[in-house]
Amino acid sequence: MKRKYQKGLSLLWTAVVVGLVAAASMVALMSARYERNYFAEAWKKLTRTEVGQAVQQVQQNASTVAQPESAAIRKCSIDGKVVYSNVDCDKANSTSQKVQIHDTKGFEAPKVPVASVPEGEAAPSMRDKLIDKAVNR
Repeated sequence: MKRKYQKGLSLLWTAVVVGLVAAASMVALMSARYERNYFAEAWKKLTRTEVGQAVQQVQQNASTVAQPESAAIRKCSIDGKVVYSNVDCDKANSTSQKVQIHDTKGFEAPKVPVASVPEGEAAPSMRDKLIDKAVNR
């Protein structure tokens, strides 16, 4: 039994998809060549329109719905041990206290200042040592 029509994408739609991918890659290469982000510029132009603002509003609503709010970190005493948790330390526990978290971005070791050497008491350089050795021969 012969089929009259093929299954899947037609040659026309395949050419359209390949053309769109080629156009997007050309714009990306031009962005790199001229050190401009054409995609960001197009996004800014799109967001200034009414449709773009509606899309942004939908994205913001979706992001707030998708991210659940995390529980506060609390400090409490369980079986005589201090515990920091957002699950085990509930408000009903009398020793429970809310902890303020501060991002310290790590620690940096203090830099040791370089001791300055007086000019007159400096150790002789290698050049001076070689000159003295040649003169003393």
